[in-house]
Amino acid sequence: MSTPESWFQQGEALVTRHTYGTEEFRAGLVLLGKAAAAGVIEAQVALGHVHAQVHVLPDAFAEAVRWYRQAAEQAHPMAQDRLADLYMLGRGVPQDDTQAFQWYARTAEQYYAMAQCNLAYMHAAGIGTPLDDIAATTLYLQAAAQGEARAYFNLGLRYLKGRGAPANPVHACAWMSNAARLDYPTSKTELTCLETPLTAQERQQAATLAKHIQDNFGMLQRALGNTAGATASATLYRQVVEDNFQKLGVTAFSLTPHQRLEDGTTHALAAEPGLKSSIHNERPHIFSIADFVSKHECAHLMALASHDFQSAQQHTRELLSGEQTAFTGYAATFSTPYYDAVSRNLERRVATAFNLPVYHVEPLSVLRYRAGDRYAPHVDYFDAARLENNRRHGDHSGQRIASFLVYLSAPEEGGETHYLKINRKIRGEPRMALCHYNCVTGGETDPMTLHMGAPVIRGEKWLARTTLREKPLF
Repeated sequence: MSTPESWFQQGEALVTRHTYGTEEFRAGLVLLGKAAAAGVIEAQVALGHVHAQVHVLPDAFAEAVRWYRQAAEQAHPMAQDRLADLYMLGRGVPQDDTQAFQWYARTAEQYYAMAQCNLAYMHAAGIGTPLDDIAATTLYLQAAAQGEARAYFNLGLRYLKGRGAPANPVHACAWMSNAARLDYPTSKTELTCLETPLTAQERQQAATLAKHIQDNFGMLQRALGNTAGATASATLYRQVVEDNFQKLGVTAFSLTPHQRLEDGTTHALAAEPGLKSSIHNERPHIFSIADFVSKHECAHLMALASHDFQSAQQHTRELLSGEQTAFTGYAATFSTPYYDAVSRNLERRVATAFNLPVYHVEPLSVLRYRAGDRYAPHVDYFDAARLENNRRHGDHSGQRIASFLVYLSAPEEGGETHYLKINRKIRGEPRMALCHYNCVTGGETDPMTLHMGAPVIRGEKWLARTTLREKPLF
């Protein structure tokens, strides 16, 4: 029987299995359009995804906005999230952080933990809203109550520094212990740093509180499970969460800000300082920026990438790049579902470092090197064959004029970036960005940028990387 739901299922299967330009892909779009017009909300979201990812479709971003908005206005959380992302990006709509914040807030109000974390980040960074540490911590507490490891990690950092809550190293350890229990990236290292200055008695207090949080929130998860479903309202979720926090019995963890802040010292969050670079070489022009990303941003990018890691051979099948043989580790490229306020904000920071508009920044990817992994000698700019291949496939953004990477995690030994033509090895430090220009003045490519990632000897190396084009990507 032919129904709107069957049109959606058939259409989604066709656009997923076939590439743009094929008859099957076109047939899939037609079926999705019929289902969406008939009111199938998941078809509207699917059409938003297709147009957001297949940029060569006619009016791709405007169509993505149209379909996402239809679903978002019906309170579909993914559509709201993606519409917010397009406002941050400025594609299909004017760039507008306030609108992005408002759409992220609609998802957070439905008690989606990841959305609460994203909104907390925007409060803490002052994106689309004034800086508000208190609101950020409240949102992280709400997300932590639902077992969100990212929230545990951030609360560990925030209770240590007194950001929106009383500064308390024991409380910080208790939250970070729960992040470590869930294997959130870098949390075990941070926990060791937090525990080291504590007395034996304080460590025991932290361990007891961490177990209390785990047990209490475990009961909360069961309570939320009993209320979950299509008929469960955000109001009901909120009430269950707030009741559970009362049972936790720690005033400093209260969801009510004035109660949480009654005792203890808090510190206002300052605006991010401007980027300060250190020049390593003039030709090729190589520079680094210390503390380019925060501890939270590092851990979050690692967590996002972990969803999609593949070996380099699987990840890159386009033979012209040579990456499938040059790199021996694992890679993940951020695509539409995994872009959020953190990754978009990082793109802006990258653009600022090179004094270019953000729409010159390619999609971020993350590389993970384990012991023995290396990246063979290569240049990042395109040769003539690759440029022509790009043009044939609708990419008119031109040359990669600059390269950027930031160390999310630095190895204990090895893994230096070695610029072979000048015999210069640069050792990475956690959170440090390393950048170089691929072209000289006048636009000619610079063979002096030949470089390699030396083999990692001990530990792991995680890099977030991108390149910047001479023309806008879209």
